[in-house]
Amino acid sequence: MTFRFQTFAAGAFLSLAMGLSLPSLADGFYANETLQRQAPDAFALQPEAHDFLVSAYALTIKDGDRLLGLIAEDKALTNAIQQWPEMTIEQQIPWLKKVFALEVRSFGTKAPQLIIDNHSYANKMVYFDFDIEAGGNGIVYLNPDKLAEEEAYASLAFLIHETRHSYQFQQALNANASDSDSEIVAISAGYLAAFKAQKQLKGFGFSDFLTLLNEFEAFQYGNYVIGQLTDWQIDMNNMGTFASQFDNQGQLKIDLNTLSANVDELSLLAQYNELAKEQFELRQRQQ
Repeated sequence: MTFRFQTFAAGAFLSLAMGLSLPSLADGFYANETLQRQAPDAFALQPEAHDFLVSAYALTIKDGDRLLGLIAEDKALTNAIQQWPEMTIEQQIPWLKKVFALEVRSFGTKAPQLIIDNHSYANKMVYFDFDIEAGGNGIVYLNPDKLAEEEAYASLAFLIHETRHSYQFQQALNANASDSDSEIVAISAGYLAAFKAQKQLKGFGFSDFLTLLNEFEAFQYGNYVIGQLTDWQIDMNNMGTFASQFDNQGQLKIDLNTLSANVDELSLLAQYNELAKEQFELRQRQQ
């Protein structure tokens, strides 16, 4: 059985899920070169992010597999995930907390604060709250009333996605430029650039916001985990761009690493925008 997330217009989805205001979405669906050049090291579609793309995917899969292994060891949790679509959001919440604990454990980082209520960030469906100056581990927020209106796996997918942001944030702030592992340095620097751009830039469109390196990678991570848990039977059209989504064979719908090898004639951003027409048209049909 294939479970499909209820589709939002681009603006409504970002406004509810990420806490952006609708005026910030005026640039629409496609990636905007002018906006992204304001912080080119923060976006997956810019050449300055090449080292991040080369290094990050293997880490994403490795970390996803580590979480999947921990979940597989917990038979009660495994059974609960199999029954997820039949559960109410109230029944899901204890299991969401269990997945949260396992995910943090899999990262080996400090736990962010987890808030699951309908009022702390009342206008948001899900959110990761962070302060670059103050540091810390951030806050992962889920609004159960809003999530209850979505298809069942949305709650699990967003919990995994938002918790990944805490890992990214801690990596970004704790990075050491003298680290001998150049791949970790590149990934951490990309995370930090993305978190800064998220706070500083205005005018994000759908593809701009979701190709920020932190969003791009967190959606890829979460979609990989959900895909493996459900044998790739979940159509996750709202969970990031196609560059962060997998098809029913477990392959990326848009593989930026492959495209980045063919930038002589068209930039990575231009190639992405061409291939993203499929997602745009799908979202238009589902509105």
